[in-house]
Amino acid sequence: MSLTLMLSLLTALCDPAGGGAQGGAWTTAGDTAVVTMNANDTIRQAAGSDVERGAGRRVWRVRQHMDSVLDRRDSQARHDTAYMARAPKGLRLRVSFNGSGSVFNVEGSNASGDYTSTLEAQNKYTVSFSASYRGVTAGLAVNPAKLAGKNKDYELNINAYGNRLGADVIFQSANTFSGSVTTDAGTVEMPTGLVRLNLLTVNAYYVFSGRRFSYPAAFSQSWMQKKSCGSWMLGTSVIAGNIRVSHSEALGNPVQRLSLAYLGLGVGYAYNFVLRKGWLLHLSTLPELVVATRSRITIDGERAKMPYRFPNAIVVGRIAAMKHFGRYFAGFNTVVNAFSIGDNELFRLGNVKWRARFFVGVRI
Repeated sequence: MSLTLMLSLLTALCDPAGGGAQGGAWTTAGDTAVVTMNANDTIRQAAGSDVERGAGRRVWRVRQHMDSVLDRRDSQARHDTAYMARAPKGLRLRVSFNGSGSVFNVEGSNASGDYTSTLEAQNKYTVSFSASYRGVTAGLAVNPAKLAGKNKDYELNINAYGNRLGADVIFQSANTFSGSVTTDAGTVEMPTGLVRLNLLTVNAYYVFSGRRFSYPAAFSQSWMQKKSCGSWMLGTSVIAGNIRVSHSEALGNPVQRLSLAYLGLGVGYAYNFVLRKGWLLHLSTLPELVVATRSRITIDGERAKMPYRFPNAIVVGRIAAMKHFGRYFAGFNTVVNAFSIGDNELFRLGNVKWRARFFVGVRI
């Protein structure tokens, strides 16, 4: 406002004539308004530049701190540089298309005779977006069917793959199982919603040749496998949860509840094949024996131990393939968890749980 008044006074002094002064003052006032607006824009731009510089400095300091922490981590990671290397520094963006499913097989006998049952949950499909920086990843997954209200199941997957240690954590809550029950009297369809499952599965591994063989090279792309290599592994799995079967008039079954708790230990082998033109193929299997169990069956309020006969087994298998195209990469990976638990003559429970992922990404 003071700038406007000063310019108006100068205009009046330069043109003392009445009408001319007013005309000049009006014109100058219009020009003054423009000058004032430009001055304000300049002030705002300067202030905005300061804010941007301040935000940029904060981002730079955070990144510097993160890099220093990750540099210390990488300096402690001993590896054979002829076989593997850290992925180039930079942000990696990835889009993934994921699918998962679960199938249960039940065999046993009761007062009515032998029976078998096959139950399959509705498959789940999601689209996920993730950003990775030097092995640190943040992501978001969206399930279109769940957003549309067509699938009430819930599944949580947490994967941490290291060159020496790694694990999959899977929590599944599902009530979309459907299938059939076959007895001596025939086959009866089991309606959807009769069976509800809540199950937590943890699979962990230890790699003996972690200096030359890299799990992350195939699954998280935070390392690069330069030459083909394999390794023996130790593995352990924990399975805990419950399965509830509601009463059905068509099946004539009582309310049943099965509580599961198992611990498995085993030895397996994994191999990374480095092929031509940037291809990497991964195959691994980790069979385990169930070494501890605490499972109970409740039927119409009566609780008893679940039948058990050694050996019972848990198997974890992984397959992956990917290819680098300069800054771009694409591929797929699959993890399969299977177990067979119980007594073949009295009651046996088998499960196959799978997850597949197709992805494309870019390094910037």
